Amino acid sequence: MSSCGEDRRRLIDPQKRPVTLSKSEYALLLAFLDAPERPLSREYLLQATRPHEDIFDRSIDVQVLRLRRKLETDPKAPRVIKTERSVGYVFAIPVEQSRWGGLSSVPRNCP
Repeated sequence: MSSCGEDRRRLIDPQKRPVTLSKSEYALLLAFLDAPERPLSREYLLQATRPHEDIFDRSIDVQVLRLRRKLETDPKAPRVIKTERSVGYVFAIPVEQSRWGGLSSVPRNCP
């Protein structure tokens, strides 16, 4: 049995299989979803995922890689989370908000 927090961190892939996210992956995804199609710096993403920890700047790259492995069809050729050279990362697909303020969908595979 899973806790409520874990339930909120789950996604469903196109084959209806659950995709479980860690707390830091979930926080990273929320940061991207709050600013779709806009470049976000590594520093911003670090603050969004670990606001009370003093961690090395490039550690966000590892977190992004882990999230890509769960969201991308081919993590080596990302289409959802793209690297913006000398800036950071971009969640490259549009995000739709429901009228209740929640996310209505997060696609795993993009055309």
